[in-house]
Amino acid sequence: MRTINVETLDSVSILADEIFCEIMDEKDEIDRSRLELECMSRARELGKLTEFKKLLSAYKKKEKEYLKAESEKKIGNDSFEHYTDFSIPEDAGFDNLFCGTWIATDHGIQTYGFMGQPILACYHPILPVKRMENAETGKEKIELAFRKGFKWKKIVVEKNQIASSSKIVSLSDYGISVTSENAKALVRYLADIENLNVNMIPVQISTSKLGWINGQFMPYGSDIIFDNESKFKTAFDSINPSGSREMWYKTAKKIRSSGRFEPNIMLIASFASVLIEGLNALPFILNLWGDSGRGKTVALMFATSVWATPKDNDYITSPKSTVTALELRLDFLNNLPMMIDDMAQIASKFGNDYTELVYMLCSGAGKDRANATLGLNKSTSWRNVIITNAEHSLITETMQGGAVNRVIDVEADEGNFFKSGNEVATSVKQNYGWAGFDFIQVLQSIGTDRIKKIQNDFKDKLNNAAHGQGVEKEEKQVLPMSILLTTDKIVTDYLFKDEMYLDFDRCLSILKNKGEVSENQRAYDFIMSEVEINVNRFNPDQYGDYHGECWGCIDAGYAVIINNIFSRMAEKGNFNKKSFLNWAEKQGLLLTSGSSQTKTKKMKNGSAPRCVFLKLDHGSEYESIKDLLDESDVPFPVE
Repeated sequence: MRTINVETLDSVSILADEIFCEIMDEKDEIDRSRLELECMSRARELGKLTEFKKLLSAYKKKEKEYLKAESEKKIGNDSFEHYTDFSIPEDAGFDNLFCGTWIATDHGIQTYGFMGQPILACYHPILPVKRMENAETGKEKIELAFRKGFKWKKIVVEKNQIASSSKIVSLSDYGISVTSENAKALVRYLADIENLNVNMIPVQISTSKLGWINGQFMPYGSDIIFDNESKFKTAFDSINPSGSREMWYKTAKKIRSSGRFEPNIMLIASFASVLIEGLNALPFILNLWGDSGRGKTVALMFATSVWATPKDNDYITSPKSTVTALELRLDFLNNLPMMIDDMAQIASKFGNDYTELVYMLCSGAGKDRANATLGLNKSTSWRNVIITNAEHSLITETMQGGAVNRVIDVEADEGNFFKSGNEVATSVKQNYGWAGFDFIQVLQSIGTDRIKKIQNDFKDKLNNAAHGQGVEKEEKQVLPMSILLTTDKIVTDYLFKDEMYLDFDRCLSILKNKGEVSENQRAYDFIMSEVEINVNRFNPDQYGDYHGECWGCIDAGYAVIINNIFSRMAEKGNFNKKSFLNWAEKQGLLLTSGSSQTKTKKMKNGSAPRCVFLKLDHGSEYESIKDLLDESDVPFPVE
């Protein structure tokens, strides 16, 4: 049971022997890791982190020597109990381990079976050197060290991969000498090594995601390691800072001072992605659109360079990715921004309507999927900003209102974003990754409470400014914009110190007004446009013949639309027919018959189908339609 209260420790007591003894006495590796992290965090606050780490390392070394001595006592003089005898460099970070009856040297690993028959496990040295417990799933992975030739290498593999003779052969892809012949023996050897050295092989908290994990930010965290390199190695490696920090800031300040809104808001959105988690917000999309050739791709590269290399699509997501691939990549990025260059390439997969894609990207969670045992696999999740560009707006007239709310759609102004796009692209390809690291340090120094206060202030400022203009902005649009403005203030004040803030009025004007994104209002506008475009289908000639398909008629200020035609409109316009008719009835736009929302109407061609009677958007000049017509006309006969 823990006897110390970490929060009460001061600069002297944090380095006391009692603290380290309690850490060493903690037998549960997970609880020990948590206690270590809490103490390190407190030491950092007290300015004693370096001293604490140095003492902790010394205690761990003593513990290791003690455990090794205890193991040697158990071995005694039994000639069948051995240690591995590999040539391991002093700075390798691991040592030879107790291997029981296995004979493990630089020339290979073997043991002896019945009647002294030799059993070969591997032709070269190999050891499990670290156990990793994933912070999200609780599952373990194993770090293997092996030497084939003169150089030691390390790989991280799933635990079940080295527990099965059929799966372990896949390690041959990494250069390990394993075939179907020696697979079973290698599985047994690795299992023996792990079980015989439970107290010698270190356990570390790991993660398969980037971003905020247990109070640290990956990949910059020092006490949590990444265990998913095999699946996202290229993207993970791309995040390492490279080139000159000073040169990147020089390039960024030059772009910011040019006064172009477009590259600056994309830059801010890139920084803002890591605030989404702490502010408990949902993901949103920032889409920059306009004619090609202005610099949209370079602006995306500039935004990417905050965190990673913008070259060769190492970090930038290919728009040709499948929806499943996008979901898995979002789960990996977690809090880092997803960059998608040229959204038009995705349009064909969604029939040029992005509603489904927007909902998927901004949901923050993937679909539940069953596994082979009829259980559920771990769900994917993320909290970040998705930054895209395109030649056209991401918002279409058929997009559902909920999807519209999740998109900050920025139309590019006339002219090029950069004086020399090639110069900017070359610079950010050579210098990248520094600003993201700096920004995380700033956020950790400011603290979440202060950031939330700034964000709430901007939210109030946006709403008050909108009210001053006599309009009301959609709350789901105000929230992401307040996060962008919060990020802009922090970045400008702490990193660039150039007072080049985003244009507040421009940011406000981008947001949709309430009513603009009403799904039913958008459906009504879509129907009116369909009626206007196809007016000849509602207007027969003098002989009662229609030039093409009959869709209905226009009568006394109403569009009378045949019911099955209206259903086709709903499908084309991507809106719910029943929901819309309920709304239209409440708005006084629908003529009904008792409890029915449709009525029969006799057409000039002699048919009398059931129809939807929808008031035209310019309204009717008559108080009552029946006042306009003779009873003999019976324009709206009721069944």
